[in-house]
Amino acid sequence: MNTISTLLAIIGGFNNRLLSFGRSLACVAMVLMVFCILLQIFYRYALNNALPWPEEAARALMIWMMAFVAPSAYRYAGFVAIEMVPDMMPKKVRAVLMFIILLLATLVIAIMLSHAWAHFSAPLLFDSSGLNRLLQDSGINQLLGTSLEFKTAYIYLAMSVLLVIMLIVSAELMLRQIAQFIWSEEEFPTLETPAVMVGD
Repeated sequence: MNTISTLLAIIGGFNNRLLSFGRSLACVAMVLMVFCILLQIFYRYALNNALPWPEEAARALMIWMMAFVAPSAYRYAGFVAIEMVPDMMPKKVRAVLMFIILLLATLVIAIMLSHAWAHFSAPLLFDSSGLNRLLQDSGINQLLGTSLEFKTAYIYLAMSVLLVIMLIVSAELMLRQIAQFIWSEEEFPTLETPAVMVGD
């Protein structure tokens, strides 16, 4: 039991910091996404001169925002779920059921990760014309003396990042279910949702 408690404390502490950092990045991505959208609205309707990059930038920021925040929803059971049946079961049976569900979810995540990484690492990394225009218009390359280019694959990388983090979270959740089955739910309680995620 001491070994399980120590292992859960280590992986739990790591996930706490990782997911908290991810939620912070998601907030930054959301602010930047809203800025891009409002900027495009201003240029399109006030100046009648739509920019070529804000829509693509907003879409990329939305994808990365999802990648940063979804693992927190997974860890704290924030996704839509039917809990009526598990709540009617004895604690031991419920722990076994939840472990099986987590195991299946982990297998699906692992399969998705293999496909996501293959897609990201494919030899064709398409240029992102809109975001490359941003680099040109902003003068970043001229200022830094670089030849940076945005690739569409950098947006696809969000899926691999998301799935890797979800695998780490799955490991913690399955270990917790094993501990609850062997010992008790009181000694290994279900994780409480952070106040920032419930609006308190």
